[in-house]
Amino acid sequence: MLNIDRRYFADFDWTLLGLALMLAGFGVVMISSAQPPGLGPLWQKQIINIGIGLAIMAVTTLVDYRKILGSAHILYGLGLTLLVLVLTPLGRAVNGNRNWLDLGPFGFQPSEFAKIFTIMLLARYLAGVRQKPLDLQTTVRAGLIWVAPVVLVFLGNDTGSTLSFISFLVVLLFLAGVRWSWVAAAAAAAVLLLALAVPQIKSGKDYKTERIKAVYWPELAGKQYRYQNEQAEIAVGSGGIFGKGIHSGTQGALGFVPEVHTDFIFAVAAEETGFVGSIFALTCYLLMITRLLQIARQARDRSGLLLVTGIAALFFYHVMVSVGMVVRLLPIMGIPLPLMSYGGSSVMATFFALGLALNVRLRRFVN
Repeated sequence: MLNIDRRYFADFDWTLLGLALMLAGFGVVMISSAQPPGLGPLWQKQIINIGIGLAIMAVTTLVDYRKILGSAHILYGLGLTLLVLVLTPLGRAVNGNRNWLDLGPFGFQPSEFAKIFTIMLLARYLAGVRQKPLDLQTTVRAGLIWVAPVVLVFLGNDTGSTLSFISFLVVLLFLAGVRWSWVAAAAAAAVLLLALAVPQIKSGKDYKTERIKAVYWPELAGKQYRYQNEQAEIAVGSGGIFGKGIHSGTQGALGFVPEVHTDFIFAVAAEETGFVGSIFALTCYLLMITRLLQIARQARDRSGLLLVTGIAALFFYHVMVSVGMVVRLLPIMGIPLPLMSYGGSSVMATFFALGLALNVRLRRFVN
């Protein structure tokens, strides 16, 4: 364990923490402006979520990350157990996705933590593999670690979270040394499946295909499925350069953009703070991801490298999808924007992941 002394504070990545706090603070302001009626003071609850998240992050930095990774299989098993419970009567569906678990007075999304636990176990397993390129047995074992939580999340109908698992699997396998021929084969298979799926998507009538059509073939989509995309576009476009001002937006405050305090928080930011505020947030995210990659590059071992790179990949996915669906580049998938969207599970899981990354940085010179 690392003693909390001057060395701890000197090596602590205050820049990464500062970026996280700026985004979280910006999110609190946006949540207060997008406050849906009848849900209480969400911005105050978000401050509490951030405080708990910071405590989790601080505690996570105190124990050597190698010891934490030594318990990755236990956390991974806990994550799988919680995902199974989501599919029981203890689980709760929100907007068609069965991804919430109610335990007494507490409710949370196990998938947000399961992502981090899966990255941890994959990082530990692949770090112990010295053979390059990876053989079939190693790749299959890594795939089995990955596929269990993916199936459970998919059964809950949470498409956004299901796809998020792909982001870090691809990166971790690449860093671990997957065969290039397998990469080429997987890419070719993905292109083929996409080509075969396009006609099915165009003729599909379920809500998932309608959401895809609303972005890429809007003339084929039902009006009710284009509504969210159109209203979000109006919010972003009406913000102009400097925005309408805090608490002066209409699209979010008047309920034209649904789920505006969670999935569409970036639409509120764009409407009220304009291009300047949007660039500020995106720059903070870019700097955070860059900082995470720097920490990964400086890690003292492969497990630290894989752990932090996996976290960076997951973080990048969330930002890309959250912003992409607001500006109509990607279909709506209902995924939170890290640190800015309202929600205790997302905020706490993000700070836990940042704590792991800070942990790797703090011990980059430790033998």
